[in-house]
Amino acid sequence: MHFPVRWSPEWNEERWMGQLLILPMQLLIWFVLIVPMLIVIYLSLVSWQPIMGVDWWQAPFAGLSNYVQALQDQRFLTALGRTMGLVLVAVSLEFLLGLALALFFHQEEFPGKRIVASILLYPMMLPWVVVGLCFYLLFLDKGPVNYILISLFGPDASVQWYQNPLLALMTIALADIWQWTPFMFLVIYSGLGALPPEPVEAAMTLGASRWEIFRYIVFPMLKPVMLIALIIRALEAFKIFDLVYIMTGGGPGTSTESLSLYLYRTGFIYGQLSYAAAMALLVLILIALVARLAVRPLEREL
Repeated sequence: MHFPVRWSPEWNEERWMGQLLILPMQLLIWFVLIVPMLIVIYLSLVSWQPIMGVDWWQAPFAGLSNYVQALQDQRFLTALGRTMGLVLVAVSLEFLLGLALALFFHQEEFPGKRIVASILLYPMMLPWVVVGLCFYLLFLDKGPVNYILISLFGPDASVQWYQNPLLALMTIALADIWQWTPFMFLVIYSGLGALPPEPVEAAMTLGASRWEIFRYIVFPMLKPVMLIALIIRALEAFKIFDLVYIMTGGGPGTSTESLSLYLYRTGFIYGQLSYAAAMALLVLILIALVARLAVRPLEREL
C-alpha cells in the first residue's frame, strides 16, 4: 500500500541548508574545471591565434580540421609514442624497484630501519625542477658521471649523454625513476602492512617458501593496491614536462621532446592555441580510455 510523502518544513530547511553549504565548492568546480574545459573545447573547434587581432570568441569556425591536422601531424604522433615509451620503461622499473624494496623492508629487520625508510622517501618530496637540474649537471660532458667513467676506464670512456637521443632519453628516465620509485615503495609497503597475517603464517607453518607465499598469497591480495599505484603513477608520468625541459629542452633536435613540451611550444611559443587545444583533447580522450581499461580489473575485484 502506498502512503503519500507529507511535506516536512524541517526536512526542507535541512535540504536547502545542505545545498547552500556545498554551493561554494560547486561554484569552484565550475570555474576551475568545467568552464576552462568548455573554453578548450570551443577553441579546438575554431581557428584562432593571438596574432589574428580578434578575440577568441570571434574566431572563425573550423570544425574538426584541427583534429584532422593533429592526427596527421608526424611530430605530434612521434611525441605521443615517445612519451608512452618513456612512461612504460620508467613506471615499470619504478614498480619493480619499489616492490623489491617494500618486500625487503617488510620481511627483514635491521637497525635503523625506520631512518633508512624515511631517507628513501626524500626524493619524492623534491620539486621536479631541482631533480632535473641535479641530473642535468650529473651528465654534463665534464660532469661527475663522466669523471667517474674516465677515472675507471680512461679518457676514451667519456660519453656525450645529451648528444645521443637514446642516451638523453635514458638520463630523463633515470631522473624520473630516482624521484618516483619512493612513491611505489610507499604505496606497496603500506599495502603489505595492511594485509592480514593469518594466511601467511598458515603457509609458513605448512612449509611454503617465500616465493610460494608471495606468488599464491601476498600477490593476489596486494594486486588491487599495485594496480592503483601503477595507474596513478602512469597518469602522472604521462604529463612529464619539467625534466625534459630542464635536462634536454627536447633535444637534440626534437628527439627527446615529450608530449607536454610539444603542446606547450605549439600553444605558447608558436601561438597556435586552437591547434594545441585540439591535440590536448585528443590526449585527454586517449588517457581516459586507457585509464578506463586499467580500472576494469579493480571493478572485477570489487
